[in-house]
Amino acid sequence: MFLAGCGLVAVALTGSLAGLAIQIVLMLIAATAMRRLLPVLVSWRSVAWVSASLLGVYAWAYPGSSDYIWIFGVQSFFAGLLIAVRLLAFVTVMYGLLIATGPLAIVEWAGDVNEDLGIMVSLTLSVVPVMKQQMDVTMEAQLARGLNVNGNLAVKFRAYLAVLIPVVVKSLVRAYGMAGLLHVRGYASGRRVKRKHALTAPIVATYIAGPLWIAATLALRTAVPM
Repeated sequence: MFLAGCGLVAVALTGSLAGLAIQIVLMLIAATAMRRLLPVLVSWRSVAWVSASLLGVYAWAYPGSSDYIWIFGVQSFFAGLLIAVRLLAFVTVMYGLLIATGPLAIVEWAGDVNEDLGIMVSLTLSVVPVMKQQMDVTMEAQLARGLNVNGNLAVKFRAYLAVLIPVVVKSLVRAYGMAGLLHVRGYASGRRVKRKHALTAPIVATYIAGPLWIAATLALRTAVPM
């Protein structure tokens, strides 16, 4: 988590395409060493359309271009490209965190930082797939009852509203039940004892690599013009 946080700061501080490209290449090399290169590349599909949209909007509407190709500004295109590549770097850092750490380790870390934060992260990670399943079941039930999802925007809005309301209500009922269960099991009773972590070589290396990442980014920002 510390290294991922430093990575996000480093990506945010990077002001050139060359700097972002170098960081992405290094992260891909790290993913290859962990034998997770293909999942990282697959994760890029989730932001491909967003990046392409940003690139098109920037090239068309961003002011400050002096050279144009049809209606798209050249300088605006590179400004949009910088934003799109930075978004790609953010996704690579976060997905690298997930595949290298795992949800259970993230929950344990959040619980060590703050007990309430750990519970919130744990419940969030557990509720998302349940809500997706509930959404699919509710959609199938409404379609079986003759729900019309085809038509103009107003028809589609009413259709999805008919699906979202039952899902939200069931989620609230589940939340009240979970709160009662936590109360019965003694949550917030002060009985929890925090674990003590041994200072190992990987932990020391992580706390050294994070600041070095940020320092290298600042040095590269100074050496390479924006």
